Amino acid sequence: MFIAFALGILLDTFQNTGGAHAAACLTLAFVRPVFLKLVYGESYLMKNLKIIRTPIDRLLLLSVLSVITHHLIFFSLVIFNTSQILYTLKLTLSVGIATILIASLFLIIFKPKVKS
Repeated sequence: MFIAFALGILLDTFQNTGGAHAAACLTLAFVRPVFLKLVYGESYLMKNLKIIRTPIDRLLLLSVLSVITHHLIFFSLVIFNTSQILYTLKLTLSVGIATILIASLFLIIFKPKVKS
């Protein structure tokens, strides 16, 4: 939690977003165990999980859940206007898709091959 807060505050300092990154990063750190349990199921519960060694589809699902959660909270706090909920959702979706595409590219390029 401390590392997530520190990363969020660091981003807020340079982007002048007033704590929105810190709140989004802390929320993501808080729901991370839920996402891991949802994506990996029994492997996560048994504590025998090596995330980098898992199949690419599981990593992409975890990335999608994390990115959408972070961006939704971040843009909700930055815009902070209920009359612009559609704009917030559109911004979350468009920036989220771009982020997921870039993250997927990096995963495909740099993920070590799983030996069968």
